[in-house]
Amino acid sequence: MAPMDKKRLVEYLSGFITNQRREAFERVLQQRTRYITVVLEDIYQPHNASAVLRSMDCFGIQDAHIIENSNEYRINPDVALGASKWLSLMRYNEPGNNTTPALEHLKDRGYRLVATTPHQQDVELPDFSLEHGKTALLFGTEMEGLSQQALSMADEYLRVPMYGFTESFNISVSAAIILYELKKKLVHSSVKWRLGEEEKTELMLEWLKKTIKRSDLLIKQFLSK
Repeated sequence: MAPMDKKRLVEYLSGFITNQRREAFERVLQQRTRYITVVLEDIYQPHNASAVLRSMDCFGIQDAHIIENSNEYRINPDVALGASKWLSLMRYNEPGNNTTPALEHLKDRGYRLVATTPHQQDVELPDFSLEHGKTALLFGTEMEGLSQQALSMADEYLRVPMYGFTESFNISVSAAIILYELKKKLVHSSVKWRLGEEEKTELMLEWLKKTIKRSDLLIKQFLSK
């Protein structure tokens, strides 16, 4: 469907929601970004997986790339509170190891891969710069962290400063801290991080489809005109 036709379809479907809902969609779209994306490798605890999605929605991070090698990514609705409905989830779950094709896909799209893990060449979160291009944040399993494969493919390593005896944060806590800090940096930077107009139209259309009952029939009626 051509961009202009999609805009017309958005206008048509918007007539089936309240003005308040339409305004909420438009307000949220202004804060959405794909400049930062999140990669989750083999996360298996549903409450942690869901909490990360909830944080992503809260901080306006649109895309999650989910690598399922040994573990299926399951969402706990009581924790996610519907966040997955508003995000774009890309799942990599072919037989075998999906880490390499997933990360190569992101590199091909211009993302630098940033592993969130203590490393001898790591950068602490307050010192991390977003001025060098689009960033894919890599998070690993709760017990073992990122795989060696993911670590070897990473371009940079990011660490959250800690001051106690415990060596690491829970993954959902780590993701929330990092996303909060980096979104704040983006907002106060000169980086062009907001979605383009076509991307906004695409997302608005997806959200309308998910919101309106029997939207498929309404779309069929629109296309038949």
